[in-house]
Amino acid sequence: MKIVTDPKKMTLLVREARRQGKRIGFVPTLGALHDGHATLMAKARKENDIVVVSTFVNPLQFRKAAYERYPRDPEGDRALCEKAGVDYLFAPSAEKMYPERFDTVVEVKELTGRLEGAAIRWHYRGVTTVVAKLFAIVEPDKAYFGKKDPHQLAILKRMTEDLNIAVQIVPVATKRDRDGMALSSRNRLLTPESRKAALALPKAVAEIERRIKAGETDRGKLTEALTAMLSSAPGVTIDFAAIVDAETLREEDRSGPTLIYAAVFVDGLRLTDNRVV
Repeated sequence: MKIVTDPKKMTLLVREARRQGKRIGFVPTLGALHDGHATLMAKARKENDIVVVSTFVNPLQFRKAAYERYPRDPEGDRALCEKAGVDYLFAPSAEKMYPERFDTVVEVKELTGRLEGAAIRWHYRGVTTVVAKLFAIVEPDKAYFGKKDPHQLAILKRMTEDLNIAVQIVPVATKRDRDGMALSSRNRLLTPESRKAALALPKAVAEIERRIKAGETDRGKLTEALTAMLSSAPGVTIDFAAIVDAETLREEDRSGPTLIYAAVFVDGLRLTDNRVV
């Protein structure tokens, strides 16, 4: 495995691979890698000739305190990527990604404003900007993302369609711990007590899934139940809860599967979970 820190060099390497007729699979991450990321890498390894993983904590999608607190484990990241058979680990600095005169943003306006996006539009703007930049650097055939953040996934799909970016977005199912918690780099910042409190999130989402499968169709009623369960959980502060069409992210649309999606704060950490029924 080769570690690359310079964006221009990364582009040269993948272009040489493409000249040799090789297909490029890309797994963009924030680092602090875990088994969920390993699942993405395994799928990319199976479907491509060259696998690139990026580990870049993107300052555009964080408030300053959260950016500084975000877990970083470069040695662990390197070991996990080597074990997964990654060809290139792309680990640029913020200065390399955002030079002094950097002055461009990418925003998916209407879709970003749905669900909780209106309140954190800056966050998703940071995500789309960095992913568009990473796609321009790595030029992948396929890019692999977990289904843990369905809003982000929908926005990135729309961005690639609107900008005619020649990459296939490949969603991969969320991987969970034995206790039901969706794997997340943030989980390592939870104390044993706060993790116990955080289990209210996957339990509530799973209960709503059970009710839908049992025949409940009133999304308004289901959203109220989800909100009530999370609001009453000790140590949990609810951020938002929504039950919407999985494709359009609208409560009133019924054309596709139903998405159960919620976010909470536990010990100052924002955690999300979702299920598609």
